[in-house]
Amino acid sequence: MNNHLEAVLKEKRSLRQRLLKPMCQENLPIEAVYHRYMVHLLELAVTFIERLETHLETIRNIPHLDANLKRMSKALAKMDILVTETEELAENILKWREQQKEISSCIPKILAEENYLHKCIVTP
Repeated sequence: MNNHLEAVLKEKRSLRQRLLKPMCQENLPIEAVYHRYMVHLLELAVTFIERLETHLETIRNIPHLDANLKRMSKALAKMDILVTETEELAENILKWREQQKEISSCIPKILAEENYLHKCIVTP
């Protein structure tokens, strides 16, 4: 069947021409008004045949759909946990940054006080 379909795909152009021109009255008579629709129908048939394997693969995967959905649910749950942990980590980083700014702003005051005390102790 597959070999036949491949042969049909290879001969798509000649098949179209055969549909447009009757050969020895072997084919069904089609009124000229409907010839373009037949060409379109053949294009649709060829497209369907080209995509047949993917359609069949999709149908074969349907029994595995439940397992795939469970795996996706687990992955989504893990992702939610990671998002929560990342948000907590970001909050901790921001708190730490604020603490560092406070410490940095206090250092000059501490040094000034040390200098003052040092001068007071040294000068007696």
